[in-house]
Amino acid sequence: MTDDTFFRGEDEQPAKGKRRKKRLRERWLLLSIVGVLGVALLVAAAFAGYYGKAAKDALDSIDREPTLMPTSTENRPQPVPTKEGESNPPLNFVLMGTDARNPDERGRSDVLMVMHIPGDRKQAYLISLPRDYWVDIPGRGNAKINAAYSWGGPALTVETVEQLLDIPIDHTAIINFEGFMSVIDALGGVTVVNRHVSSSDGFDFPKGPVELTGESALRFVRERKNLPNGDFDRAERQRDVLKAIVSKLTSRGVLTNPGMFRDAVTTLGPNFTVDTGLDNNTIINLGLGMRINGGDDIKSLMAPTAGFGTSADKQSYVKVDGKKLDELATALRTDTMAEYYAANG
Repeated sequence: MTDDTFFRGEDEQPAKGKRRKKRLRERWLLLSIVGVLGVALLVAAAFAGYYGKAAKDALDSIDREPTLMPTSTENRPQPVPTKEGESNPPLNFVLMGTDARNPDERGRSDVLMVMHIPGDRKQAYLISLPRDYWVDIPGRGNAKINAAYSWGGPALTVETVEQLLDIPIDHTAIINFEGFMSVIDALGGVTVVNRHVSSSDGFDFPKGPVELTGESALRFVRERKNLPNGDFDRAERQRDVLKAIVSKLTSRGVLTNPGMFRDAVTTLGPNFTVDTGLDNNTIINLGLGMRINGGDDIKSLMAPTAGFGTSADKQSYVKVDGKKLDELATALRTDTMAEYYAANG
């Protein structure tokens, strides 16, 4: 399938209009996956037949970098086989946001998630890895997991995650979180349910539903010192805001508002850098293959932890719960995340 075929307008295929709208409804929650990668509306636009050029322009505006994935296949986990009865193997993405304020600095990965899509394409799982997770970094020894980005960039981060979970990572995306939050303003704000009262830089966040702008959302997802569980609560907020953005992006009010739609789409693309393997056709084909039917199919969880420790050089870190992490890794490798989530989610 070519981009030109995929992005043809509704008027060019009138006989397929009803089927396209039905497929849009069935796959709206795909946006929760691809939205995190910066293309939340793009597949929806194609399915609906609306604003096709804006969607394609946004896809084209995503940066592709060849350095985001490991170049050597040595010691990388073996591919996960396709589960019996399925036509696709599961897919795994590493999603990173960085805390570098200076463009000349690499910084450390301030946001680190694994997005897992099972072979049946009926769910998606967002798994936060605490940035202070104490893990073995290939070639470096034990350290906090976010040091991998500082030492070796995205490629070493991917190697570290692959070794930790014994799964191959298929694609990588780096999120410019400051830019990503600007899409919230293009959408007229989003609402999240806040679990913990906090204040940050003049913004107050009471418990319960909170309306966020781009600026307040950035403060909301960066806060950790005033939260009872620190980084754990911050990671939960990050996932909540991502899902709130996706919910707003897929709402009827946005999909039927040409100006708001275009503003949101054109804001999304430039704020993501992905590996060169995640080209337009790969994104499109992933969208066509999804079978998500509702919000409950998007699962959010934290990698297993076992309290806190202190390193020999006095660093405070988050301990890995080895037994439970093995269970998570097994679920990822055997394409049984639904069972794992039912027991642990």
